[in-house]
Amino acid sequence: MAMNENRKQSIIFGGLISSAGVLLSKVLGLVYVIPFNMIAGDQNIRFYGYAYNIYSYLLNISVAGIPFAIATMVAKYYNVKDYKTALLIKKLSLGLMMALGFAGMCFVLLTSTQLAELILAKGSSAEDIEITKNVLIIISFALFFVPVLSGYRGFYQGLKRMELYAFSQVFEQLVRVFFLLGAGAIAVYIFDKDQIWAVYFAVFSATVSAICALLHIYKYDKQETKEMRELAATQERIANNNPKLLLRELIIIAIPYFVSSIVAYSSDMIDLMFFSRALESTGMNADLSNYIYGTVIAMHTKKIIAIPQILAVGFSASLIPYITTALESKNFKQVCKHVKDTLESVLYIVLPLSFCLFFFSKEVMYLLFGNPTLSMSDGLGQVVATIQQLDYEDYLMRYRVIDAIFGTIAPLFTSLLIACRLRKEPLISLAVGAVVKFISLFFCVQIFGMTGATMSNLLSYITIIVMDVYYLNRQYKINWNYTLRKILVMCFCLLLTSLVYMGLHAIFGDITRFGRIEMIPLFVLEGVIVLIVYVALTAVFQLPQQLFHINFKMIIRKLKRR
Repeated sequence: MAMNENRKQSIIFGGLISSAGVLLSKVLGLVYVIPFNMIAGDQNIRFYGYAYNIYSYLLNISVAGIPFAIATMVAKYYNVKDYKTALLIKKLSLGLMMALGFAGMCFVLLTSTQLAELILAKGSSAEDIEITKNVLIIISFALFFVPVLSGYRGFYQGLKRMELYAFSQVFEQLVRVFFLLGAGAIAVYIFDKDQIWAVYFAVFSATVSAICALLHIYKYDKQETKEMRELAATQERIANNNPKLLLRELIIIAIPYFVSSIVAYSSDMIDLMFFSRALESTGMNADLSNYIYGTVIAMHTKKIIAIPQILAVGFSASLIPYITTALESKNFKQVCKHVKDTLESVLYIVLPLSFCLFFFSKEVMYLLFGNPTLSMSDGLGQVVATIQQLDYEDYLMRYRVIDAIFGTIAPLFTSLLIACRLRKEPLISLAVGAVVKFISLFFCVQIFGMTGATMSNLLSYITIIVMDVYYLNRQYKINWNYTLRKILVMCFCLLLTSLVYMGLHAIFGDITRFGRIEMIPLFVLEGVIVLIVYVALTAVFQLPQQLFHINFKMIIRKLKRR
């Protein structure tokens, strides 16, 4: 059970470790996209997106709050050396996760037809509805296993074992990618099945990877549990052995997370249920409307903007045990420091990443998804239009950068409020944000067309952030002056960095004129130069030194000695 205490007590280190795990899993999720598109076919990718949007939302509902509640309670009791209670919490929570996972699985199985009809535009073909129904049935089985896996991860998150937390995510994603590509390729190229079978196996890979990750963490857990039981056998503190009281405490802590997840992820569900139909109402063809949402927004651009957004996930997972410890010791000054450190660190990373996504949107989308010519059909299967995929993806990706930035900050504030035991307030802000999203979607689609979903998201995110900042200030009187100065410095450095990008673009031109493989060296070179310039400029203002405690002079001296 021993661990380096200095590293263990760093919320920034924990956040970076947790974010690194999620980042690697997201990068793996991007790596498989190119071969998967070839195996499944560009026209079938949207069905994969439909399944995963429903899966993600229902999974977030079924596990929402409980992993965080587990982490909170385990951190609380482990911090006072009550090992018996911590072990009992683990047992109770895993049983609860199994029950919720089973309920989520049954819901999707029983309502798959109705969900398929609701997701697609009104003019969709019967074949599209049938395929959508099939992928929903397949994905439902993952809803049973993944919650149990999340329960184990919540336990080790509470123990501040962020390395295991991160490795488990990467391992799960590796298994998913290998099974997804391997099974799909075998079905299509060896058994000569239709390309849609690659999508079916891709969806089923979520279940396979969850089972494998469970086996891995269970093997690790046997040793850890043994050591913890030995400590429990010798503990002097009187344990809380009342399962009903512990379960009640677990549920009370989880309720704000649970409700907040239902409301927070409602934005994706509103888009899933209504965006295609809203776009169709502007006069757009149903097949094109389904393609824009199902492939470009729900799959391609969503995978890209998820990279900066993982910082909210990673730091949220890390900050809970640290803020819990500070609150238990009534160290409110430390709580305020954790809040500001977390926000500043996330923004320092998310802003340049989003900056790169905006300026390199065409290069990124071309490299990952190519530029195929796609045919759009009516409900009878007659081709009514052909489009160049890159034209739509480049245009929408630039707007989706708004989601990348604000879709990182808003969830982070929600997690901060809940971790600071302001559990009612984020529910109010999220509910108001969801109402703003629902009301504004149709108006924004009518005004902005394809980018309407992003503009309605922006209105919702701003509402949530403003309300959350107000609640934090009211309770903890946080002084944001230095934080605002740091954000202004970051933006100023990005403005200067944009001049460097323009110079590079003037020198190399549009590198998408080359092949996808040939453009990689130039793309990497431009990206690395831009990021180095950003870090160098911010280092002049001492930002990375202050945020991450980096001593560049010492690093340079060590390099010179070598």
